[in-house]
Amino acid sequence: MQLLLVILLTAGILGAQVQFARLEGTIYDTERAPISGATIKLPQLKRGAITQRDGSFVIADIPPGTYQIEVSAVGYDAYATTITLSPATVKQLRVVLRQSSIEAQAVEVTASRRLQEQSDTRTSVLTVDPREAKYKAGGIEDVFRTLQNLPGVTAPSDFSSQLIVRGSGPDQNLILLDNIEIFNPYRLYGFISLFNPETISSITLLTGGFPAQYSDRLSAVLDVRNRDGYTGNGYFSGKLNVSITNANVITEGALPFWNGAWLVSTRRTYYDLIVGPIVRATGAVDGDVAFPNFRDLQLKLTLYPAQGHKLFANVLTSRDNTEFTSGANRQTADSLSLVDRSYNDAYGISWQWTPSKRFVSTVGLSYYANYGANSFGGVGGSALLNSDPNGGTLSNEDFKRLQDSLRQAGVDVPTLFSVRGETGFRFQKTSLKVDNSWQLDSVHLLEFGLQQDWIYTGVVAYLDFDPRLKAIRAANPTAPPLPESLSEGIDYIRSGLYAQDRWRAFNKLTLTVGARFDYFALLDKSYLAPRLAASYALSPTTTLRAAWGIYYQSPGYEKLFDQQVFLDLTSENVRSLRAERATHTIAGIEHQINPQWLVRMEGYYKGFSDLILPKVVQGTVWKVEKIPGLPDSVYRTRDGWTNPVATIGDSLTTIPVNSATGESYGIELLVQKFAPTNGGGLYGWIAYSFAFANRYRGGLRIPFNFDRRHTLSIVGGWRISPSLDLSVTFTYGSGFPWTYPVGITPRIVQVRDTISGQMTAKIDTDWRGVIFNVDRGGLANINQGRLPDYHRLDVRVTTYTNWFGWKWSWYLDVINVYNRQNVVGIFYRVNRETLELIERRSTMLPILPTIGFSVTF
Repeated sequence: MQLLLVILLTAGILGAQVQFARLEGTIYDTERAPISGATIKLPQLKRGAITQRDGSFVIADIPPGTYQIEVSAVGYDAYATTITLSPATVKQLRVVLRQSSIEAQAVEVTASRRLQEQSDTRTSVLTVDPREAKYKAGGIEDVFRTLQNLPGVTAPSDFSSQLIVRGSGPDQNLILLDNIEIFNPYRLYGFISLFNPETISSITLLTGGFPAQYSDRLSAVLDVRNRDGYTGNGYFSGKLNVSITNANVITEGALPFWNGAWLVSTRRTYYDLIVGPIVRATGAVDGDVAFPNFRDLQLKLTLYPAQGHKLFANVLTSRDNTEFTSGANRQTADSLSLVDRSYNDAYGISWQWTPSKRFVSTVGLSYYANYGANSFGGVGGSALLNSDPNGGTLSNEDFKRLQDSLRQAGVDVPTLFSVRGETGFRFQKTSLKVDNSWQLDSVHLLEFGLQQDWIYTGVVAYLDFDPRLKAIRAANPTAPPLPESLSEGIDYIRSGLYAQDRWRAFNKLTLTVGARFDYFALLDKSYLAPRLAASYALSPTTTLRAAWGIYYQSPGYEKLFDQQVFLDLTSENVRSLRAERATHTIAGIEHQINPQWLVRMEGYYKGFSDLILPKVVQGTVWKVEKIPGLPDSVYRTRDGWTNPVATIGDSLTTIPVNSATGESYGIELLVQKFAPTNGGGLYGWIAYSFAFANRYRGGLRIPFNFDRRHTLSIVGGWRISPSLDLSVTFTYGSGFPWTYPVGITPRIVQVRDTISGQMTAKIDTDWRGVIFNVDRGGLANINQGRLPDYHRLDVRVTTYTNWFGWKWSWYLDVINVYNRQNVVGIFYRVNRETLELIERRSTMLPILPTIGFSVTF
């Protein structure tokens, strides 16, 4: 707190003499989209400003008086008004510019908001216009799915909106919404993200080399900012949007005090309300049913109580829910009962103080909680009892007929695998952040700040798996360990300080030198992370950039959901851990061919050390051998195999250890044509990545799960006419690593001896003979194969019209136009007659036409 007082007192000294007025505001178009690059002029003073990416501008230190204000942007009608400024006041100006009907037909204007200043030393900066996220073909109007087509970014599958960035897992990405860290940014089990493109002003993804104000992540930073409420129509305006996943209502307007604005957005899925009653009527499910659904509410308030002061408050609350119980009239023998609910709550308030044009201080206080619980149970595995090698899950009728026939024959009647369990979690964080920017002089911009987090993470679990399922998992070296019971809660703090100086060394060269100090109480360890970056202007249109930095990431239960692995983070286990570490080295060149076209190429190398994985210990592994010299048919029976023998082998635990290193490196190319501000013409980008990502453990090189050698994305849009838009997305990716089986092996199960009462190992059998597991080899075989290549074409057509004085847009979006069968995984069964493996390929989204609409009122 002493440091905070020093910072604020320093700012007070700097701004104590300010007596001038200040003009702030935002420039919009008639679609409520911010206009960047608009010019605001005060002709009497020969002063002015240009709007930023979010349409905002600031003109400070204006002498009191009455002035003519002129606002203009190429492709829009000019606007002029008169304002009166009093001493020591802040005047808010919000202007709506109408598109020029003459210029719109003849002039194509490029939005320069997407270009980095040549003095901006940050590497690997990718920005997305919220409109692109809404109208991109195949993007399901989702921010994350648009980001997945940028260079260096990969999607795990069609079913996931997670971001795989430059060979790092999704748990290694820092996700921020209005400067609030979001642990779980997903909806519908990861199918879409929580970010609403209708309420967003800016989307910035830093895929590497990010500066010192960001911490506790190894890979990337996604910084999403919600826009202020739109006040062009007075105190109230609204919009309704219906897409494949949800219906969305946005209302916004001006507040009657402090030049304020408000914005409220609410979303809810609707398909579950339609499909649920239909499915329940068929008898396929019993009782209440709620297919995966979500609802959320977002609120943002923006206030300007006095000159140089801005207050904004954010509220986000959401719920995901699924309830399902297989009915007595279901067709399949397998059944499932599931109740799952999870919640996201975020509350934040920030104060931005600008006592002078050289100093800006932002203080933010936020609270975030992600919590939920589920219970599940069921039986399955009927496909393994199907006598047809190519058959699938048995029907209820076929399974009962099989049981009856075996019972009449005096043979043990098979049962299905059973599983049941209950889990719960709560992750919460209270955070205080202070960020300051101080323009010391014409060549030095000093940025410094602090962060203090109070974190609680708790998990509870009870899992009861059929012993046969445990045996199947034990045969798979890639299967993560799972605890049978667990109840843990951890309170700890996370503290950080940072400072960096952006120094314009001379006209063409800018350097940023910074460092970050972090204390992770969970580990009881501190870390110093230096960061360096530079930009050099080869010419007015060509810029070289480079960055180097060290990054640390602490363990935490809140990160495990994205990791999809469980680790026991109790104090006796974590005190010996070190934070995971990555070193980024990046170099690139950017060239603006003309105001419309940009080309950028970057090369990167990331070295990982102290990666945290489950501890491998020597355990008991049961082995059997074929008895040589017997006919092949005998090996289908117990008589063809030796008794199980206990051997020493590797066994995974839930104990975390720093046991792995890794590296990822590659080259990325981006060719981009910016969207014209007048809405006409072609726009989009081509992104290509050539990359490698490996992990190293115990002398083995294991390809990263999402190591993809080649990735190509072509994203394009064309405003064919004022009433018709066409968008196309093509994605290609070489195959992800896959662990192919090396053969089969008899399943060994642990049973209790009826005489001694001791657990003993035996070969599992049924009426057909020995039951076999798929043998995926040991650790050396993990990810040594490849899945087939991935490619997909999506097309979207959007049309615009005016009805009843409201603006409407309608769209048809076709995902996977040519119905490519992209493989997400391969599942294996053993042909009990031939003892050969039969594979079944699980594929991603088929051709999927969707429709939707938006209306602005």
